Amino acid sequence: MLFATIGCSFTRGERLFYHRYIDDDELSQKFRPTIPIFGKVPDRDGSHMAVATKQDKRFMLDISYTGLLSKRLNCEYFTKSGDNFDNIDRHIPEWVEMSRTVPERKLDFIVLQLTEPQRDLKKFYGDDGHEFWDKLKSFSTSPEEKKKLLHHLEVEIPEQTVSKVLKTNKLCKDNDIDLFVWSWGCNSHRDGKIELSKMLKDEDFFVKIEYEGKEYISYNQMTKHYRVSINQVFDSKDTHPNKFFNRVLYDSIIRKLKEKGIIYDIPTGPKMKWNDLSWDKT
Repeated sequence: MLFATIGCSFTRGERLFYHRYIDDDELSQKFRPTIPIFGKVPDRDGSHMAVATKQDKRFMLDISYTGLLSKRLNCEYFTKSGDNFDNIDRHIPEWVEMSRTVPERKLDFIVLQLTEPQRDLKKFYGDDGHEFWDKLKSFSTSPEEKKKLLHHLEVEIPEQTVSKVLKTNKLCKDNDIDLFVWSWGCNSHRDGKIELSKMLKDEDFFVKIEYEGKEYISYNQMTKHYRVSINQVFDSKDTHPNKFFNRVLYDSIIRKLKEKGIIYDIPTGPKMKWNDLSWDKT
């Protein structure tokens, strides 16, 4: 078996090495502990990543949902991180072509994580979309033009993303690869704004994040109910998913693989459970 995962830093397991330095039992306290070593380094411009060792990064990847899948399925994998358009238009087609032409690299499935649509502004405005934000914030930009800019960001780009995901699913199916999609989601509730997870939640390939009998259609939706982000358990402003969320996501993907008949029930290790204050192994 061989699989691939792709998304943004959420899929990369960014900052999960914090868990290497603090025991799960310490997280049972009401206060959020400061991360040793990293708490002493100002976290600007990825400075925490810059002082992370190879072992830190290995640990980070091992407890990410990608690493957990690899261990459970006892197989290798490919993984990349980028923007939605790059991931969908360039990286996945490259993997599909490789899978089609190189028998030793035949993929069984691909997991695509959808990230923020605003990251694709650079496709239209260049330079990471600075021109877009400059226009939107400028007093010289008319209200009508600002409305068009927001419509492009909040409606047109998400609509294009959804269309690309549907075409990618067909591409994968045509090449005997299963596609699974999960979403970061967004916090904005602006009227008319398209939420990718809401647009795709009823598709067969969409992975709903399931925990304790309830389903969540995005990471952000789950943050409102459980401590699933790094800043919810550590003294940090970082909002990347923590160890607990990666385990829950892994469990949700495993359920989806079983539904599709890609894998069958096999023995599992201890299940991680989060209560109001602590991690428990049950």
